[in-house]
Amino acid sequence: MRITSTSCICPVLVCLCFVQRCYGAAHHGSIKVTRNQTKHIEGETEVHHRPKRGWVWNQFFVLEEHMGPDPQYVGKLHSNSDKGDGSVKYILTGEGAGTIFIIDDTTGDIHSTKSLDREQKTHYVLHAQAIDRRTNKPLEPESEFIIKVQDINDNAPKFTDGPYIVTVPEMSEMGTSVLQVTATDADDPTYGNSARVVYSILQGQPYFSVDPKTGVIRTALHNMDREAREHYSVVIQAKDMAGQVGGLSGSTTVNITLTDVNDNPPRFPQKHYQLYVPESAQVGSAVGKIKANDADTGSNADMKYTIINGDGSGVFSISTDKETREGILSLKKPLNYEKKKSYTLNIEGANTHVDFRFSHLGPFKDVTMLKVIVGDVDEPPLFTLPSYVMEVYENAKIGTPVGTVTAHDPDAANSLVRYFIDHNTEEDRYFTIDASTGTIKTAKIFDREETPWYNITVAASEI
Repeated sequence: MRITSTSCICPVLVCLCFVQRCYGAAHHGSIKVTRNQTKHIEGETEVHHRPKRGWVWNQFFVLEEHMGPDPQYVGKLHSNSDKGDGSVKYILTGEGAGTIFIIDDTTGDIHSTKSLDREQKTHYVLHAQAIDRRTNKPLEPESEFIIKVQDINDNAPKFTDGPYIVTVPEMSEMGTSVLQVTATDADDPTYGNSARVVYSILQGQPYFSVDPKTGVIRTALHNMDREAREHYSVVIQAKDMAGQVGGLSGSTTVNITLTDVNDNPPRFPQKHYQLYVPESAQVGSAVGKIKANDADTGSNADMKYTIINGDGSGVFSISTDKETREGILSLKKPLNYEKKKSYTLNIEGANTHVDFRFSHLGPFKDVTMLKVIVGDVDEPPLFTLPSYVMEVYENAKIGTPVGTVTAHDPDAANSLVRYFIDHNTEEDRYFTIDASTGTIKTAKIFDREETPWYNITVAASEI
């Protein structure tokens, strides 16, 4: 079977393909595209064709951030048409040719004249050509190649979203997820460990931990109590080179606040209270306050007060001030010191929102005893009747007794009473009264046809 000229191109294509794949592996051997030949097959006549020439390539890499005094050697272009006599001229075109990358047109050596940053541009696409200096005719087809900027570890990990402010409920189980932080590294993730980040915790132990691979922050203790400590400042470090010595690092702060749960029952500071209320207090008025303390906040500290028993439950009522969380004691019925001098109330303060997860810490209520002392008030004397009707004959002599009024002191002291006429009108001056006995007498001679009746005002006071 004869091998045609079309099949003879295949070895060249395979070699070029191999070159394209191998430069990225940072190999150090050069690859040569050789003359195109046919294979002699037994029983057939050997066929000769015009030689197909090719390129010889070194690796094409340039190290980023090169700061040496001399241009950085990149690689070499060489055609197997070059016999070393200077007749071949190498030409470089494409991205950065003549500015960033220069070529010795005789040797084909390529150098980089500037410091490059892989994070700004990862590679450059250039074209190589070999021409005959005498004829200016190409000796090889123009070929495209890539110069790749090789990464160095020149970028520290960065937390773009920090600092962070997060919350987690108090009393959470150990290992509860709080937040996932992420640091980015601008170095090449496909080359070495320059962009391989490991997380660690610099501040915040033993309360919190961080997963070195994922950056997930978790609680590290059981039953963290907000009432004991509410705020934590956690510092997380991200270090590249997989955390090895010499790696670059960056850090961020995570401010964590424990949010409240209802894990504290209300408690009265005292088991016994005493309150003084004067007997003159008005029905419906607030006569005192009482408060149970709750270490929780918000709705977890809301409570309701109730009078659960006691001999004063029918005389007093209690309500809850939602703002101050105090129990407001009010009077339902009048007080009378002379009839009852004190009352005893058992008052309960209970949370209105109970979290059953913490029921074992309860009961979420407390009871205290309140003794109300009724205060004696100096009350004015009371007349036996609210009004009196008395008669006197007309033309009666001055000083004639008309009648007697009586009043007594309602206070326990039972003081003596002094009577007097309140002279608000002229009529009040027509009568006199005995200050000690309350006997009323005439102070003029009356004429019924002139005035048939009179109204007078009598007052009494304690002596």
